Amino acid sequence: MLSTINKVNLKFEVNMNKKYILVLVALTMVLSACTTTAGERGPAGEQGPAGEVSQEEIEAAVNAALTEQEAEVSGTLVIYSGRKESLVSEIIAEFESTSGVTVEVRYAKSAELAGTLTLEGAISPADVFFSQDPVSLGIVAKEGLFERLPADILDNVPGWAVDKNNYWVGTSGRSRALVVDTRDVQDSELPNDIYGLADEKFRNRLGLAPTNSSFIAMVACMVELDGEEKVLEWLTTINGLGGELDIGMINHYYTLRVLAENGNEPIKNVYLDEGCGARVMPAGVGILSSSQNKPAALAFIEFLHSKAAQETFTNTVYEFPLVTGIEPNALLPDINSLNSPSNLNWSALSLWQEKAVELIAQAGF
Repeated sequence: MLSTINKVNLKFEVNMNKKYILVLVALTMVLSACTTTAGERGPAGEQGPAGEVSQEEIEAAVNAALTEQEAEVSGTLVIYSGRKESLVSEIIAEFESTSGVTVEVRYAKSAELAGTLTLEGAISPADVFFSQDPVSLGIVAKEGLFERLPADILDNVPGWAVDKNNYWVGTSGRSRALVVDTRDVQDSELPNDIYGLADEKFRNRLGLAPTNSSFIAMVACMVELDGEEKVLEWLTTINGLGGELDIGMINHYYTLRVLAENGNEPIKNVYLDEGCGARVMPAGVGILSSSQNKPAALAFIEFLHSKAAQETFTNTVYEFPLVTGIEPNALLPDINSLNSPSNLNWSALSLWQEKAVELIAQAGF
């Protein structure tokens, strides 16, 4: 629990825009010396030619400006969270406690919040979008509503968990999985990929959550890789097979949270061998360009990458930590053993989200 984790000191880099401003201010101050008339002498310096400033003086002034004490992280931070309150509220509360920032959170589904941010545009009250999936982040990025993140934040996590245009960064990882009732399901009858679920032997045994953002993101991935026709046929078929829950399609951590409380529950995760049903994806976060408190927004992302938060993600939420040096919880499989499609373009998948929702509805869900 976060309440038992030692508080960490938050360090934040100066925003790149602020650096540029400080450099300009420093140069202005130095170059103003050029107005001094010839023959003037400083208290300890030798007379130099009129209007000349040494390179050393310029560099010293610039360095002084860049090392100027950073603006205090304070005020109010508004977070739009597509992550469930039950999963992240403790992490957000710990950030609020350690930073002194007042945090206001709006919880909803990631896809819904992406739509809201698109509608609100530059007048959104949100400072940060904390999303369950990268596809929803991609929608906001596509609309040009995110600030580019600095390299020191992006470098905290693996490249597959970073937006190609640096608009958002991953915070933790999860895999799609089948959760099965071990009393009624044999490993030998399970398919290797997601399309194998569209089989008559699974009639009245499948459970799905078609409005879940991760399911929508999975369908967007399927459309990207396999085309609309194949995906619609699959959705229509499995919708007709639904019934009692012997097999469900979920994010892996839900099963692990149950097993952590009671290891005797007759359920387990099965990770598929290939395709979008085996996809590992990041939850992630981006800062709105319209944010009124960007220092606090950057501080929040830094906190999500801190040892305290990453350990909570893996030991309380049972997700994969993304920051190097954090030991994954023992219940988690080796992330390198999972068979996620390689080189997925999260930005491209965002283009298919609306089509994914359309196909899910067309299939009768």
